[in-house]
Amino acid sequence: MSGLTTAGRVGAVWMDGALVDPAAAHLPVLSFGLHNAACVFEGIRSFGGRPFALSAHVNRLRTSAEAIGIALPWDSTEIADAIETAVAAADFAEAYIRPVVWRGDEVIGIDPTGTTVHLAIAVLAWPKQALDDGKPLRLGLSRWTRPTPTMAPVQAKTSANYLVGSLALAEARAGGFDDALLLDHTGGIAETTGSNIFLVHRGELLTPPAHTFLNGITRQTVLRLAARNGIVTREIRLTPNDLVIADEVFVTGTAVGVRSVGWFRDTAFHADGILTRMLANAYTQLVGAEQGEESPCTASA
Repeated sequence: MSGLTTAGRVGAVWMDGALVDPAAAHLPVLSFGLHNAACVFEGIRSFGGRPFALSAHVNRLRTSAEAIGIALPWDSTEIADAIETAVAAADFAEAYIRPVVWRGDEVIGIDPTGTTVHLAIAVLAWPKQALDDGKPLRLGLSRWTRPTPTMAPVQAKTSANYLVGSLALAEARAGGFDDALLLDHTGGIAETTGSNIFLVHRGELLTPPAHTFLNGITRQTVLRLAARNGIVTREIRLTPNDLVIADEVFVTGTAVGVRSVGWFRDTAFHADGILTRMLANAYTQLVGAEQGEESPCTASA
């Protein structure tokens, strides 16, 4: 997926306890988080000034930090309040919110003892996009694989885990694709470079279990929406051969919502399939609705 150009879009930055001038929000070049990937982050969408699934994102930020040994000096309420403060200061109708936690510059080396912990929250203008407002995605197959759960904290949204996706995406773009499919260490389908993947086959919704990749909040939401709509869903091991015979394919993520896939290599899919369209519309309605009740994913990390 394309990244969002930040120039001219940053409306507010909260950093270590207060709003700061976005132009002055920097970190030292010797930050431990920069050199040793001791950094976790979140991506949150805000619609109508309301961050979607805020509790779920804050909870995941905390659990991601804990997974790499970072004890946050802010509790969940303080982090949520800081996000709300930054969103209000930016005053964008629709926005993308990036909370990021990292270790400071007190130590050079790989032992984090003695480093301070920092939190920044940036809010960028990002207008809500309609279902499939662009062309359906064309996926390639990456030579890179997701690490095993014994090699990395795969359920943590840590910067270290995103290098593989970045490498895979660059190669996919060079090969004429929009994104790339990554496999796990067993040869099963994992996800794309930054989104979870779903297949529709014979009326059933299929998706790989989140054992070697991040269990996305949008993924969790779509699974709940499918259950609410009576769609038979199975979380099972899938291979590229299963993808080739799928009737519909789509990906999910905070940045993309629910986005159809039109091709996997040379195999074409129905880009406007019934279940893809149903779930995309249900998701769009959910994120745009007044959140008087808990969102489908608020209770999940």
